[in-house]
Amino acid sequence: MAVRARFRGNYKGVGRLLASKQMQDEMESRAKRLQSACEADAPRDTGAYSQSFRVETGVRQGRTPRAESKVINDDPAAPYVEWGTSRTPRHRVMGRAAGAE
Repeated sequence: MAVRARFRGNYKGVGRLLASKQMQDEMESRAKRLQSACEADAPRDTGAYSQSFRVETGVRQGRTPRAESKVINDDPAAPYVEWGTSRTPRHRVMGRAAGAE
C-alpha cells in the first residue's frame, strides 16, 4: 500500500515569502528587464521619453502585503506616447514590452 502524502499550508509563512527580500529582488529583476525593453522600443524624437523610465521596488501595503516593482515613466508626454491622441498615433511602448498586445 502506498504512503499518502499530506500537506498543510502555512498561510502566514507563504505571505511572508511573497513579501520577502528575495521576492522583491526577483520583482526588481523582472522590472529592469521590462525597463530595458521599453527603452529599446521608445521613440527618440527628443530623447526625453526614452530617458525617463525608472523602476521602483518595495512591498505593497495592505491586508496582504506583497513584493512589487513598478516601471514608471516620468515624462509629461508619456500618456500621449503610450495611448496616442487624436493627432498622434499610439506607440504602446510599455504595453508591448509587458506583452499586453
